[in-house]
Order: sequence, then structure tokens, then C-alpha cells
Amino acid sequence: MSRLGMIGCGGISHAHLRAARNSDRDIRFVACCDVDEARARRWAERYGCEAYHTDMGEMIRQRPLDGVVIATWPADHRRHVEQCLAAGARHILCEKALAVTGAEAMDIRRMVHEAGAKLIEGFMYRHHPAIRKLESLLSAGELGPVDRVRAAFDIADPQTDSPEDPARDWRRRKECAGGVPFDLACYCVNACNHFGRGLPRRVQAVARTSERYGTIDRLYAMIEHDGGSVGIVASSAAADLMQGLEIVCRQGRLHLPIAWSIYDRITVTEQRSTSWIEYDVREHPIARADPYQLQLENFVDLIADRAVPRVPLDESVANAIVMEAVLTAADEGRAVDVDLPGFAAEALLDGQTRSPEQ
Repeated sequence: MSRLGMIGCGGISHAHLRAARNSDRDIRFVACCDVDEARARRWAERYGCEAYHTDMGEMIRQRPLDGVVIATWPADHRRHVEQCLAAGARHILCEKALAVTGAEAMDIRRMVHEAGAKLIEGFMYRHHPAIRKLESLLSAGELGPVDRVRAAFDIADPQTDSPEDPARDWRRRKECAGGVPFDLACYCVNACNHFGRGLPRRVQAVARTSERYGTIDRLYAMIEHDGGSVGIVASSAAADLMQGLEIVCRQGRLHLPIAWSIYDRITVTEQRSTSWIEYDVREHPIARADPYQLQLENFVDLIADRAVPRVPLDESVANAIVMEAVLTAADEGRAVDVDLPGFAAEALLDGQTRSPEQ
């Protein structure tokens, strides 16, 4: 049995719990922690935990755990990773976004390495078989080189919470790193880096800040890769729901209508031109799968040294650095160069060329 602890008992924590229950592995959340004691108690009672805590260090020190899941706000991740490692945790699944700056991500990597620990970022979409299919079609080489990756994640926010309400949703709280960058756009940046070819070298971006909450509620960016491809990011809290991913190559294009929150059967569409105005369209049906379940199973396999992470920590560092460059470009109204450390550059290039089966 894999014994896990949950840190943060908010909305996303329930997706991880359902993933454990739906798995045919013996994965159990035996303890939970939240600064809100009543919330932690309700979570423990609902899911049959052995105990609940308000202090994560106490939970880790007192309970025999194989790993922990950090499901707190992005602004707290660096501090919470540090506290988990100090208490003795050596296997951590941290919800996205791992960090809100490149420096924070570098700090997390340093701390994890110094502790001899393992950490993966919770980009659950990367575990879905639809994403594996995209990787497989690209690696076959028949579509030719990648020209551009277009990634969009929009959710229309009615902005009904009062800006004076301290209990409003974290997505509407600047101090929690709310807004579209670390809730929605981080998926798009990750996909552009993963499916693009070559290293991200320069970004340009525009953004809008919500007058009501002070958070960024619209973010559009272009990421130039030294391999010639371009990543186009579109993320807005003022647009109807969109979760699209398109990869355009010289000899064809791939389209996934829902890329980030895939909870049902989905179809990957492959389109190739046969003449000036005619196209050959092939559909690749993908069976229903729970990306959170696949992610959690990858995590427990990592704990048992049976697998490597689908999203390596070094790649997550690269993602944080690119995201920071995007926000700097939007804030300063200029193109910003991206300078990745060698280990992060190597991780990105390895992920772009690795076989989907690896």
C-alpha cells in the first residue's frame, strides 16, 4: 500500500483523492493537513483518514507516509516544499504552478537535490493518452518539422466575489498568485515548450490587469524557439471556455479540442493537405481516462523506483523561467530573452525528443 498525505484540503485535493480511489493500485490518503482545522477535519472524516493536522511538519513527522501531495496556492509552494523537506518528506507531488518565479523554481530544485528527494509538478494533462498520441504522431516524423504550437485556455470569470472578501476564490487573490498566469496560462506555456522544437529564446506578450482584483485576467504571448518553431499562448478570464491545442507542421497539423481537463472520450484530429483546397482528415479516438489517476500512479511508481517522472523537475524549472519572461515582457512592453541553465535546457530538449513509451 502507498500511504500518502494531503497538504491543502481545498477544491483540487478532491481530484487527487478520487484518483486514488479509482486506481487499481492500493493508494490511500491516510492523513491530511490544512490551516483551517474545520476543513481538515471534514476532509479526514469524509475520506476516512487516520488523522488530520493543521501543521504539515507535524503530519509528516508523526505519520508514516510514503509521499505527500501539495495542493495549496502557487504563491505558497516554495515555502511549503521547504517545510515538507525539513520535516523529512522525500517524495512530493506539487500542484501546478510549481513556482511563481524562476528563482523560486531554482530554489526548489536545489532544496530537493540537497535533501536527496524527488518532486514532480502536477501537470496532469501530460499523463493523458491523448497527449501521448500527439507525441507519437510527431515522433513518427511523417508530419515534418513543427512550425508552431497554438495553446489556449480561457474561462469566463463572472467576478462575483467582492474584492474585500478575504475568503474569495484564490484565483481572484493577487497574494495567492491568482489570475490566469499560474492557473491557466501555465498549461499553455508548458505545452508550447514541450511540443515546440528547440529551446525558447525570446518572448513577447501583452496582458490586462483586472480592475476589480488586481490580478492578470488576460495574457497573450509568443514564444520563439531556436529550432524555428513558435509557441502562441492565449489565456483569458474574459472569454468563453476554450482548452484547445494545435500543433502545425510542414506536412500536416494536429488538433486536440480539449487539452487540459480531459475527462471523457476525446478525438485527436490529424489533417494533411492533398491539394490547394482539399484535405485528408484522420481521426484518432482516445478512450476515456483520468489524467489525475495516471499522474498519481506515476508518482507512486516514482516512489517505488519503478518509473521516471512524466514531467521532470528540471523541465518544471524551465517552465517557470519562461513564464517569468512572459510576465516581464507583458509588464515592460518589450521582447525578453530567455536564458535557461544547462540542466533545464537539456530537460526540455530531452522531453521534446523522448519516445512516448519512455
